[in-house]
Amino acid sequence: MKLCVSLVLIAFAASAASAADSLFVGDEPRPADAVVLFDGKDLAGWLYVGSDKPAHWKVENGCMEVSGGSIYSKQVFGDHQLHVEFRLPPAKSGSHEERANSGVYVYGLYEIQVLDSYGLTPGGGDCGAIYGVAAPMVNACRPPGCWETFDIFFRAPRFDEKGNKTSNARMSVIHNGVWIHVNAEIPGPTAGAMVRDEKTPGPVMLQDHGSPVQFRNVWARKL
Repeated sequence: MKLCVSLVLIAFAASAASAADSLFVGDEPRPADAVVLFDGKDLAGWLYVGSDKPAHWKVENGCMEVSGGSIYSKQVFGDHQLHVEFRLPPAKSGSHEERANSGVYVYGLYEIQVLDSYGLTPGGGDCGAIYGVAAPMVNACRPPGCWETFDIFFRAPRFDEKGNKTSNARMSVIHNGVWIHVNAEIPGPTAGAMVRDEKTPGPVMLQDHGSPVQFRNVWARKL
């Protein structure tokens, strides 16, 4: 009996390890109702922030690389789930903010920080932070050069018929399969946000902060 139990446990452990190895390795499957924002081929659905000109980040091998300014999606969303995969350039000398720095702005207004924070105690400006609002509950970062994932669940702020805000935006975030924010409240736009009204649905914005960060498989689902 003990032998049978041991064999079952070994088989279960091997199966679990195999499943874990297969998760979050990049190019995650898209749900049937996903709105594809970047399919690895071109940036036809994106514009440069400030100029509204077509985005021309480098697109190669199914991913886009930051260059020439921040960009935003032509499509806008209210309550939604956003999936983004990103890769930081290999580590080099300098502070972690100098090594690899970008950001994913939900609604064009609320930033989830993209940064080389591997191995650090997370703070309000580190990778996965809602910038300046909430540090991630845990550091779920992978080493630079590895693909990583954000799955962001966003509830837009609410306003009454007179335009008065009745509730702030809220956000939950999974980073590389780990919950790092659960229903976090965001009182207003974070630093570097687009100049736009909180009352209306907004785009996804990807920040150019001078680092060659790469993105791929970007999609959203309306909730």
